[in-house]
Amino acid sequence: MTRPTNWSTCRMSAPETYNTWLQTLHQQLTAQGLDPDGAEYVLTTRQGWTNTDLLLHLRTVIPADLQQQLVSDAKRLLAAEPAQYIVEQAWFYGLPLQVAPGVLIPRPETEELVAWLLASLPADRPVSVLDIGTGSGAIAIAVAHERPRWSVTATDISPRALEVAAANAQRLVPGRIRFIQGDLFRPVAQDRFTAIISNPPYIAWGEAAVMDQSVKQYEPSTALFAPDNGHALYAQLIDQAPDHLAAGGQLFLEHGYHQRPALAALLARQPGLVPEFRADMAGYPRMVRAVYRPQV
Repeated sequence: MTRPTNWSTCRMSAPETYNTWLQTLHQQLTAQGLDPDGAEYVLTTRQGWTNTDLLLHLRTVIPADLQQQLVSDAKRLLAAEPAQYIVEQAWFYGLPLQVAPGVLIPRPETEELVAWLLASLPADRPVSVLDIGTGSGAIAIAVAHERPRWSVTATDISPRALEVAAANAQRLVPGRIRFIQGDLFRPVAQDRFTAIISNPPYIAWGEAAVMDQSVKQYEPSTALFAPDNGHALYAQLIDQAPDHLAAGGQLFLEHGYHQRPALAALLARQPGLVPEFRADMAGYPRMVRAVYRPQV
């Protein structure tokens, strides 16, 4: 029987199979309260495998030239580093995006907000979309990829985020997205759009204690936390949206599962915005659409 890998001495016991590597790492990640699925994510991404490919290779001995890389990956996973940062890739809406420290890792839940936007507007007509706080470019790129006739603008306050987003767009939807650096609506002060979409920072600082270690330790706090119990950016987005939406335009926002009442109160201050809240696939209230009906 193959001896399990001793990560502390940074050695891989040979010969070792992929299955042994995964099982050993699963046990150690679980013991530390970390997500064991990161092991499969790192391995399949490194090898360019599907889940079926992984099953077919489980009993294969790890090649010598890959062993040290997987030892390094295991140590980083055990240090709570997100798997997506380790392999510099995250999937969103079926697209492989480059991610890096300093740029928020896109979440699958946000795909539901994108799907709602795509279903709400005509695919075959000119539509202008603004993505505020684009991060890795996930939302803007997904929209541009799914709707070739639409024009897409994306903004972010972070130069590093825009650098990563622009690189992703150049690879996946070249020439389709206008990127502008700046805070919220400031870069597009004179523009109006058919739709505005944003997944802004909305976590209250008081919630940090219950967050995953990997998120707190590695992901950018500026993309996670917001003042005023997490509501500060929503107030600005909602108050300023009517100045940047065309008549009948739509504002799409992701929010925390407990923030619906606060957003409803903020939206009530803008009678021209008619809101509709929606739960995600797990049944949690996580998103809102507000249609702009200018008051006569």
